[in-house]
Amino acid sequence: MIASWRSVLRIRLGAAVRFLLVATALNCAALAQEAAPPLELPDQSGKAQKLSDYSGKIVVLNFWATWCGPCVKEMPIFVELTKKFEAQGVVVLAASLDATETQANIPEFSRKLKMSFPILTGTTVDHMTLFGIGETLPGTVIIDQQGNVFGRILGEARKKEVFERIEWLLGLRKGKKAPSPLVSHLPKPRR
Repeated sequence: MIASWRSVLRIRLGAAVRFLLVATALNCAALAQEAAPPLELPDQSGKAQKLSDYSGKIVVLNFWATWCGPCVKEMPIFVELTKKFEAQGVVVLAASLDATETQANIPEFSRKLKMSFPILTGTTVDHMTLFGIGETLPGTVIIDQQGNVFGRILGEARKKEVFERIEWLLGLRKGKKAPSPLVSHLPKPRR
């Protein structure tokens, strides 16, 4: 009797955990069509940059830092994206989480990686959380021309994932189904 009670409890707990995981995934998917929250941060020259200034454009908002290895690895994707799609109204905003002590590394970092897009400073983990991507670098939010969040990439972005979402928004669609609103490359939690 005890063994069967334990197995019933285990099954019900397993079902409850699966339900919570599905509910969380659906919540993230629902978030993908919400209006992007307001954002105003200074660029490297100190000029305030507002997300609303880019209304009507596709915005790729990438959260990164000079000391983040995966950020260094993915940055060429955004450089290539800018070269290929800037004329079609795609803007990359690089929101740096570098603290005051490491912000001095940004100019050399951006020169080395040929970053020609705006680099925002003063970004915090609170900004990342506000955009629904958690607290782990890197993270990318893709915002459509109407100012709605179209997609989120948690962790290091892959070229195919970024380009697929931009091409979809530009009408260069492959297939009938929109790309997933959430991609995660974060490590799975241990049990």
